[in-house]
Amino acid sequence: MPELRRDPVTGRWVIISTDRQKRPNDFRIERTTTIGRAHCPFCPGRESLTPPEVLSARQNGSQPNTPGWDVRVVPNKFPALKVEGALDRRGEGMFDRMNGLGAHEVIIETPDHDRTMAAMSEQEIERVLWAYRERILEWKQSPPSLRFRPRSGETSRISRNGSSCTSAVLKATNIRRSLSRSPKAFTAFRADSW
Repeated sequence: MPELRRDPVTGRWVIISTDRQKRPNDFRIERTTTIGRAHCPFCPGRESLTPPEVLSARQNGSQPNTPGWDVRVVPNKFPALKVEGALDRRGEGMFDRMNGLGAHEVIIETPDHDRTMAAMSEQEIERVLWAYRERILEWKQSPPSLRFRPRSGETSRISRNGSSCTSAVLKATNIRRSLSRSPKAFTAFRADSW
């Protein structure tokens, strides 16, 4: 089970997901290579290689988990968080810990393997933002802390554009902390600028 641990110095919660180290290809001795277009599980026609979709924008009424989508959201096959279970918050010495509950999904922003958001039309970007909005509204049912991060060859073995999204059962204290400090920073900057 993934775990959320509170850093006693900064007060921030971090995700410790030992299950992610158990990816099948990580047991190989030789260095693994990045998966390109030819074997990408996120490309149209390979929908069966991902978990069933939780959301999609589709053309011409095509069926779920089949080609014909413009944007597709699927659970991460190797999630950093688990959807089911109990929080089980506990203290151990100076550390706070709890089970890593939350969602971890992949937003496949376009059927085109190499297309970046910078190359998308307004309508395509609108569909991607619609997917983010729909997932946020879904996760809003519980009080999550949302994080969106781009997928790239550096963070994923799959060389494809898209986003990986997590929603943990935490309050967005970092955002609140930043916002509460903003007026002080603005005042200090303004005073130093003149």
